[in-house]
Amino acid sequence: MRLTESHVSFFQDNGYLLLEDALDENDLGPVIAEYEGIIAERAEELHAEGKVSDTYADKPFTERLLHLANEAPEVTANLDIMRARGEATFNFLKNPKILDIAEFFVGSEIICNPIQHIRAVLPKEKSKRAPTPWHQDAGVCWPDTDPYFMLTVWIPIVDATLENGCLQVMPGSHKMGLFRHDWNEAGLAVLPENQPSNLTPKALPIRAGGVILFHNYTLHSAKPNESESVRWSFDLRYHDVYQPTGRPFYPAFLMRSRLRPEAEQTEYKSWCQRWEFALENSKGAQAYRWPR
Repeated sequence: MRLTESHVSFFQDNGYLLLEDALDENDLGPVIAEYEGIIAERAEELHAEGKVSDTYADKPFTERLLHLANEAPEVTANLDIMRARGEATFNFLKNPKILDIAEFFVGSEIICNPIQHIRAVLPKEKSKRAPTPWHQDAGVCWPDTDPYFMLTVWIPIVDATLENGCLQVMPGSHKMGLFRHDWNEAGLAVLPENQPSNLTPKALPIRAGGVILFHNYTLHSAKPNESESVRWSFDLRYHDVYQPTGRPFYPAFLMRSRLRPEAEQTEYKSWCQRWEFALENSKGAQAYRWPR
């Protein structure tokens, strides 16, 4: 997808940009198949251990995890990118369509930031976690990133609707600096008394295949999942190679370099090894600037 000056101008003015149909089945399909396989394997293991009454193999991707979690909540553990470390997911991080979009904003030397997640958001009645609260991505990084721009690419791999918990943003909040964050039951949040009173939240429902871009200072959150299915999405972050990542104890990867293509770090085996090492050796590291 080729962006225009109006796209970039809208992003600069509002701190976010919604792009429909940026990706297609060829992009999303391998990741969905990979996580279908992970869930199927866990279902068989849990069934063999007598922890679930059924493997729920007849349920669609958006429902199977929920049925399993009703009986065995541990099925949702360690699904995140750096824990599951699937090859299709790794290839998704360096998807040329995503990097092309990122290049418009961060330049030609693109780091895939280690603060990256896949979210499997259960319906609120079934989830032990509250919806993602209002926060800024700058607020979950170490302060050394404060002077720099980081692009978040939020990607639903199933339709993100008002009912199942789509993203919402406060347009223009990226121009207001860093807000105070505090810990509550939902996580690290900008509490209502610290939020700007002059901005109106904007919900951003989007079909699978679309992407939402936003600035690291843009206030955003997720609406609660009030559906009967799982809302799956990625949030990935990209920035220029010469700036800090905000999590120095986790590995960052040069996914595109127009100047030094031979320096690109795009080998799956190396990616897995570096994450395994980092997760083992960073236990106890202070991830956030705001103490719990």
